[in-house]
Amino acid sequence: MIGRADHAVMNAWAVLAGVVALAAGVASARADVLAAIVPSGDDVRRSIAVGPSGQVWEPDGTGTWTRRAEGGVAADVRGAALAGNALVVGGKSVPLYRKESAGWIAMRLGERGRTTVGTGPRASIAIGKTIFVWNGATWKRVGRTLGNVGALWAASETKVVVATDTGVARYAAGGFTVVTGAPEVAAFGTGGPAPWATTTDGAAYEVTTRRVHRPTVAGEPMMVELVAVSAGTTWALGRTTTGIGLGRFHKGAWTEAIPPPIADDDAALAMAADASGALLVATRGGALHVLPDGGSWTAGTRAEALPAATPGPGPARGR
Repeated sequence: MIGRADHAVMNAWAVLAGVVALAAGVASARADVLAAIVPSGDDVRRSIAVGPSGQVWEPDGTGTWTRRAEGGVAADVRGAALAGNALVVGGKSVPLYRKESAGWIAMRLGERGRTTVGTGPRASIAIGKTIFVWNGATWKRVGRTLGNVGALWAASETKVVVATDTGVARYAAGGFTVVTGAPEVAAFGTGGPAPWATTTDGAAYEVTTRRVHRPTVAGEPMMVELVAVSAGTTWALGRTTTGIGLGRFHKGAWTEAIPPPIADDDAALAMAADASGALLVATRGGALHVLPDGGSWTAGTRAEALPAATPGPGPARGR
């Protein structure tokens, strides 16, 4: 006969087993989704795709991205950048993580607080109100902002733009100066050489000229969600009442383009453009859509080449 105590133990084990199974299922499902991309300005097909726990899909340059290792980051990835040849990812707060041959390493820059990974052509990081920019050899502390950083863009140690809770600010003369009259910025676009952003009310904002753009699709205003920039061309992806829209700003004028075939139950995550005129759109559900210059949208392939399961190192470690 099984007593009450035995029943209690069995019930506890059953609940624990259910939690473990649920967690395993969630982890398995999350392994296929994307959290960030690291654009390649030379060829969007060489951009790196990153999952929420540090899963990395490496490009072969022809439209296939392959994952060769599990994740290993103890944070939900919210941004990624290349500092030299090292992939760096960040979550909501410190530490950040750097990928090395042995795995992910906790990367500390002597600051504590919320983290923001920049989206410009030069790797940049905000920790609290302190801004760091990769100078080619190390992370350079360039200064502190007046407000809490929500978005960051950099093209060099001196060409830095931030969006904070006190407004948009540009780095100049050793400090950050507020951009007068700037709209409320939601996020900066990828690429360069000049910074663009999306605003909280769905416009595209050209920071250098302080011009607000409101592209239309079939005569209907588009709520811009993503912006990507390459030399001479800016792309804006968003939504209208009828679906997804894509606009191209070139030589001072907007034209409509065919949007990527994003599934109804999916959403755009990130976008990147390259010097050839090609475009990459990554979705939260894990799709990678590529538009060659003058071509049609093609679906990128994500492949798995994970090694056989063997005892290995633990979670990312500090250094």
